[in-house]
Amino acid sequence: MRTLAIVLVVLAALAFVVGAYEAFGNALVLGKPPVTYWRGAVGLLLFAVALQLLDRGRA
Repeated sequence: MRTLAIVLVVLAALAFVVGAYEAFGNALVLGKPPVTYWRGAVGLLLFAVALQLLDRGRA
């Protein structure tokens, strides 16, 4: 589960970078507004935290 959490954090970082690029670079990557990527990044981070908490309870 730790590997999955790390993958989710990396995906969240990528989504945040894409959102920042769209917001400050005045470009559209997939036709979505930047807030879409930032919300996705927060969701992925929350899911990664939940996985870590579940893993800690098991040990």
